[in-house]
Amino acid sequence: MKKPLVSVIIVNWNGKQFLKECLDSLMGGTYKDIEILLVDNASTDSSVVLVKRHYPSVTIIQNETNAGVAEGYDIGYKYSKGSAILLLNSDTILEDDVISGLVNVLYSNNRYGAVQPKMILQSEKDRIDSVGSFFLPTGNLYHFGREKNPNDPKYNVQREIFSTKGACMLIRREVLERTGLFDKNFFAYYEDTDLCIRIWMSGYKIIYTPSVKMYHKGGGGGKQIMRSYILFHAHKNRIYTYLKNFSGKYILKTLPVTLLLYQVLFVGYLLTGKFSYAGAVQRGILWNILHVRQTLKKRKHIQSHIRKIPDEAYLPRVTKQVRLSYYYYQMFGGMDRYRD
Repeated sequence: MKKPLVSVIIVNWNGKQFLKECLDSLMGGTYKDIEILLVDNASTDSSVVLVKRHYPSVTIIQNETNAGVAEGYDIGYKYSKGSAILLLNSDTILEDDVISGLVNVLYSNNRYGAVQPKMILQSEKDRIDSVGSFFLPTGNLYHFGREKNPNDPKYNVQREIFSTKGACMLIRREVLERTGLFDKNFFAYYEDTDLCIRIWMSGYKIIYTPSVKMYHKGGGGGKQIMRSYILFHAHKNRIYTYLKNFSGKYILKTLPVTLLLYQVLFVGYLLTGKFSYAGAVQRGILWNILHVRQTLKKRKHIQSHIRKIPDEAYLPRVTKQVRLSYYYYQMFGGMDRYRD
């Protein structure tokens, strides 16, 4: 197999503290057929100065305002030349063989559309950050292996997953030409799941491989964003994703349960005095009501131009059944940090 050029796209917002380790790990890797594009979202921490001074081979695209994660990646994609696209967070450190390993897996099967490596928490190297997510009948995501032992055999099996974690995912360019990359209405959160659904429905598969691993510090620029703002986008984007992509059958199965759980969460926030969080949940619902016409227009395009297979052909394979206690923990045990 001829080695494809891999375009590595990093979206940065005040991530200077992370960039050196991230870029050093990229440039020190065994896979040399790469181009690195840094999309800077109007950082004020001299990130761009650092990269210009020490990494002259990196292509820098400077936005005048913070365009967000989703639109930032879209902007970088327009400048990219590679036949494979690696979406990468700035707060990551790659082991030497990550890109070569991801390329080998991605091109081992012509139906593989995207692949994710094993992600380890940088702060706790004996804990998993992500080995991919599965779909739950409630509309939530099941973060398989989150904070578990990375050496456990069940997390060391290559498998199909519903959604990658966007901190590091390699995608065929030909797939993105069919599905598009990110929707700019996703300022942040759930944009990776939205893309993965479109990859699945276009007839490709999403793969997790344990053959290579990288480290994720977590948070990045997101730690500088107000929590209620994060929650608004998180809850808004899940509804928006399912309305655009799912068949009518799966919308009717999933959305009522999702909305019910949102109201339970809303009451939980009220009872614990987290009024801005409670408001964020309802604003996420309201946004979808106010933008329903725009959503339906996008839905029409997706269903007529992107969908190649029905939801029934892939969704049951990447759906998990979990104990009720999982939902309780996800909603109340993790109310102070967004996990989807």
